[in-house]
Amino acid sequence: MKNIITFAILAFSIQQVSAACKQTDAKGTWITYQAAFVTPFSDKDSHVGQCKLVVDAKGVINSASSVCEFVTFQTDKMPTGGTFTVKNDCSADINLDLGSFVGQVQITNNKNAFSGRFETETVSGITNGVKQ
Repeated sequence: MKNIITFAILAFSIQQVSAACKQTDAKGTWITYQAAFVTPFSDKDSHVGQCKLVVDAKGVINSASSVCEFVTFQTDKMPTGGTFTVKNDCSADINLDLGSFVGQVQITNNKNAFSGRFETETVSGITNGVKQ
């Protein structure tokens, strides 16, 4: 009997860890952090950034309430829109209306954080975010 209970607990915990993601998992307010590195032919400086992204259940980033701020070359908060597209395997694509920002990230098992990379026309870097 003890073995059956142990097996049941183990099976349930494995099922929890590998739960598939849905598009609605992107819904919410995300605080994201970026560290950008200059590509070889760029005249931009390396920089760090922070964004507040308000995402609806369809993955649309609300441009009226989403902003980004980048230290080094831009200190003003810039409104941004875009999309946050979640795949079944919990990978996601984030596309912002800021200099062709394209991010590929992996959402954590609890669906409250992500980590990944991004590219623009002039810089590449790392990004991570947490859901408020």
